[in-house]
Amino acid sequence: MPLHGEQFINKLDIKGIDVIAIDESSSDIEISQLYDLLWEVLWKPLDLPKNIQKSFKLDGESLELIARSKGVLVGGLVAVWNSERDVEIRHIAVKPDSQKQGVGVRLIYALLERISNQGGVRIYTIARNTSAPFFRKLGFQTAPGIPPEHPLFKIHGITFELLERNVD
Repeated sequence: MPLHGEQFINKLDIKGIDVIAIDESSSDIEISQLYDLLWEVLWKPLDLPKNIQKSFKLDGESLELIARSKGVLVGGLVAVWNSERDVEIRHIAVKPDSQKQGVGVRLIYALLERISNQGGVRIYTIARNTSAPFFRKLGFQTAPGIPPEHPLFKIHGITFELLERNVD
């Protein structure tokens, strides 16, 4: 039986991973590091150009989180408020040598806490078929609707799923 929510996070050793929000006080270096990481992990392996993220339109107030281990950037997440109640996770990436160590879980739980503190009710994502199991472990379920198709991803065998969960 798969573990969900707190059961899952308690099974992982996530000590030593600090998650911070990128905001007005953040440096351009942190923002650049986040987008470099996203490109390295998500888009470079698909031979997509480095500026590809500019084509992924973000409507609404963005939430950007970075995860550091011993001061080194190991993961990042970009989400956007689509309404007063709903937040969409647009991108999440963890360096390959830091995967399966709780970094992604820590990012999601930091985001959930932040959303909850700001009155958010629902979080959703258009997940790659390769990342859907990760989200399901954290309590996300299939959301209604038809997931988009994208020819640049489809040629690499990547399809998408709509997933959601309530903010507890």
